[in-house]
Amino acid sequence: MHATRTARTAQPAGAVDPDGTPAVRHRAARPDGGTRWDVQGLRAFAVTAVVLYHLWPNRLPGGFVGVDVFFVISGFLITGHLLRELEATGRIGLGAFWTRRARRLLPGAFTTIVVTGVAVLLVAPVSLWGQWGRELVAATVYVQNWQLAADAVDYLAQSNQASPFQHFWSLSVEEQFYIGLPLLLLGAVWVARRLRRAGARPVTVARVLLGAVAVTSFAWCVLETRTAPGVAYFSTATRAWEFALGGLVSTIPLGVPRTAVARTIRVVGAWSGVALLLAAQVVITPTVPFPGVAAALPVVGAGLVVLFGAHGALQPLGRVAPVAFTGRISYAVYLWHWPAVVLVPLATRHELTTLDKVAIAVGSFVLAAVTTLLVEEPLRGARWSRRLRPRRVALWGAVATVLVVSLGASTLTAAHVQQVQAARFADELANGDVRCFGAAAEIGSARPCVNPRLADVRVPAPAAAVQDDANRSACWSNDTPTFKVCTVGRATGYSEHLLAIGDSHNNVLVDAYERIAETHGWRIDIAGHLSCYFTTARQQDLTDARVATCDQWKQNAMAYVRSHPDLDGLLVTHSTGNSPVMVPAGSTNDATVVDGLVGAWRTATDLGIPVIALRDNPAAESDTLVCVSQMSGHTTGACDTPRSTALAQFDGSTQAAARLGPLAHVVDLTRYYCTATVCPAVIGGVVVHRDPTHLTNTFAKTLAPYYGAAIAAALRSRTG
Repeated sequence: MHATRTARTAQPAGAVDPDGTPAVRHRAARPDGGTRWDVQGLRAFAVTAVVLYHLWPNRLPGGFVGVDVFFVISGFLITGHLLRELEATGRIGLGAFWTRRARRLLPGAFTTIVVTGVAVLLVAPVSLWGQWGRELVAATVYVQNWQLAADAVDYLAQSNQASPFQHFWSLSVEEQFYIGLPLLLLGAVWVARRLRRAGARPVTVARVLLGAVAVTSFAWCVLETRTAPGVAYFSTATRAWEFALGGLVSTIPLGVPRTAVARTIRVVGAWSGVALLLAAQVVITPTVPFPGVAAALPVVGAGLVVLFGAHGALQPLGRVAPVAFTGRISYAVYLWHWPAVVLVPLATRHELTTLDKVAIAVGSFVLAAVTTLLVEEPLRGARWSRRLRPRRVALWGAVATVLVVSLGASTLTAAHVQQVQAARFADELANGDVRCFGAAAEIGSARPCVNPRLADVRVPAPAAAVQDDANRSACWSNDTPTFKVCTVGRATGYSEHLLAIGDSHNNVLVDAYERIAETHGWRIDIAGHLSCYFTTARQQDLTDARVATCDQWKQNAMAYVRSHPDLDGLLVTHSTGNSPVMVPAGSTNDATVVDGLVGAWRTATDLGIPVIALRDNPAAESDTLVCVSQMSGHTTGACDTPRSTALAQFDGSTQAAARLGPLAHVVDLTRYYCTATVCPAVIGGVVVHRDPTHLTNTFAKTLAPYYGAAIAAALRSRTG
């Protein structure tokens, strides 16, 4: 989750210096061809904001909008370059253009990826190798933004830990812009000529094209931010308008101001842009839907600075040596700072301190200076490099890409081998008669079961735990209103027919339900929905559309129960920490939770169907898997969660059952998860959680005998 503002605590890192020339020149805006020091200063401002945000997010909540500033700069510089070539020659040398981009971007990017990849192997736990290996590959081939967009809507990936390659999402968007813009410009010019508009200048064609892209992309950005914010943040389609606006600015040749009025307009325009950028740092926070309409604040601000900043007070500011040098190395600063933010806590095994953060900031600038002065600029400026033909550059780029990708592939292979071995071991333990395995340790009882053979066992392996999930598509409505039901146990000849309904915490138990049904000779139907459970209360979600979908699914669920009065019991469970209810005015959260449960459960009890509520499992710390993967030897309590924290969220099942009377029951297995003080990360040799709120399938299956016995007792009470 999507991560990563860092993954979910903050969105991912900002964008990069797109053009790379130390002295930024733009003849359309500066007739003398002089250096655009204001743009260099804008780069320095943007990268500094991004770095400060990632180190001190509470101090600079809107620093992540440095992304948008760089996207505007990219659109301005690259569009201006392509238009000058089109005006002069009537064509665009695609090979030469892409070669320059490769010489500029690949040396620094690949250096960072390789060094970071090696650091991952040295300091990161194996549990992260699989995810981070995939992201290393995605970053290398410039599709990281789409990898993160897919993770944002993948339920199993929403709890992914921010990777040290996550910041390459913006580089990927930039690279896709570099590929798409010249092709679009050439296509638009070709169309204009085919329509007998031979007299149309390339700059006119570009204005029409970029205007259409800006309007269409901005409209899509606003809509997508409302309906799928995770995808909207990373999508090239929702970011294209930012590049387009910068490109449109490059088509406005203001020239040197000749009058006092013109100079005043320049000054007011440039400083208005600065004011908008400064406001964005404070007004836009990680809780503001983004990019959406809010992105207009930094984008318009950056556009005003670029448009009006060529002559005036911003030029001297950009010439100040530290500012100019920061702008010069901004690309490398961006590349190096984020891996350090992610990896330093893993290496030191503690959260970043103020001293750590200062060291990261200083170290990033030092590494950036070294990379820029000794790697990027020498390679880009070397005579042999400039003489390379595009085909040769493409060949060397492909070879380097393959070599870097192989590093990611090696981490994926190593992680996969360990996962297969751990899964085989877990199956052998689960299917054998291993005393005290998992929930059988009964850690909350007066005399817990202890098996010395399990003292150093931790299954599934942390690297495989995230995928240790029992859910099945036939039982899962995901994000649709369709009420999908699957069946486990006996199809005929069953003694009890039960329906288990809820959100993902219900479907975590699919394999456990199957074991229960087979043991007792029952039929259990299972129906689950993403972040949506059996309640009449409205639940909060990322978008209004998902709230409406959830409401409809719940209506369909109640209709299904009413149409099956022959059910012998309704099993219900829900996550206490995800998708909280919307509290109406004059009520409280706890009262709203209980009222919603009672309203939905009455659908069954009014028909004489008993409701059996399974109290939600305790939660774990966010870094539990990483912590467990760093263990060696005997399992310790270093990764355990205090009981008060694990059970902090209000469940409401007990209160709802009390209001409904004898047809409502609560099954609470907390004693199998927790002692009087803590809820361990590993119980009876089994890793309990695959993410902060979901159980591993391995542990869930060990709960089956206890759930089965409790459910059977509740069913017997109908006649008792």
